[in-house]
Amino acid sequence: GGAPTIFTSVRFLATLNSALYPGSATFTNGALSLSSGGAADGIAIQDDATTPASKAGQGFSQFFGMNNLVTSSAFTHYNTGLSATDPSGFPPGESLTLRLSDTNGNKIQDVTVTTPPGGTVADLMSALNANNAVGLYGSFSLDGNGALSFTPRITGNSLSVVADSTSSTSAGVSVSQLFGIGAATRAAATTTFAVRNDIVQNTNYLAVAKLNLSAAAGTAALASGDASGADALAQAGLATQSFAAVSGVSASTSTLSNYASSISSVIANKASAAATAKTAATTVATNATAQLSSTEGVSIDQELINLTTYQQAYNASARMVQAANDLYATLLGMTGN
Repeated sequence: GGAPTIFTSVRFLATLNSALYPGSATFTNGALSLSSGGAADGIAIQDDATTPASKAGQGFSQFFGMNNLVTSSAFTHYNTGLSATDPSGFPPGESLTLRLSDTNGNKIQDVTVTTPPGGTVADLMSALNANNAVGLYGSFSLDGNGALSFTPRITGNSLSVVADSTSSTSAGVSVSQLFGIGAATRAAATTTFAVRNDIVQNTNYLAVAKLNLSAAAGTAALASGDASGADALAQAGLATQSFAAVSGVSASTSTLSNYASSISSVIANKASAAATAKTAATTVATNATAQLSSTEGVSIDQELINLTTYQQAYNASARMVQAANDLYATLLGMTGN
């Protein structure tokens, strides 16, 4: 309920603590925590409608994940808000190994990047884009929201993380985790989403009212029975958002519900195509196996018949030879007489 507070990046935490007094704020490993300072007091956050706080395209509460219904123990939003001149937070001498692969997933080259002595994001990007790193195969770029992306020189080639022993001194995460490098890194992060545990245990903790910024000091800023916050939550799926491109879905601006439908449709189509391809491949494999067995397979019964036939033929030939020998001997005997 106080006057607006102007923040600067240099004294952000100190300014926030002054504005919150007698409450307090702490910032550890990239996570901001706020305390009201009293068991009977609370803190509510609402951006000003005219001049809202904004960083990396997000408001204050959204950027720091304050009062989120769904939380994550990992970095899942890669609009870091960092610019090229900001400190990267990664000490020099740490290593990151990346793999370049072709369209079929075959390995092209593994490259190891060492975090540079220069401590800025620009220095880190220069190390990543060096010719002895990924520079011969593509390049990393940083957009206005601080999101890092890789563009291959050959369309269809991809980048993955083999090993990453880097660790940020401020956030405690690696380079690949902070910027979401590699599909496996991003996929692993999605498994950490969960509804906030205290709300799972007690649904009464779910905020359903809306903050009244015009409330006079000493009066309730949140009204009992007010469900406007819950209604806004229910309508969240109809809000228009900007979404980045993902595999099979191009970048777009649409509602969350429509975007979710697009993702579901792509997944269903890919699953169907994969199932069809599997069935076709199984049929080919079965036919090939049958042909191989037909060509190389041995029938014991047939071979026994053949062996018996050959044995009988041998015996007949032996008897014929014996008969011819006897006849020849008889002829010689007759000639001698």
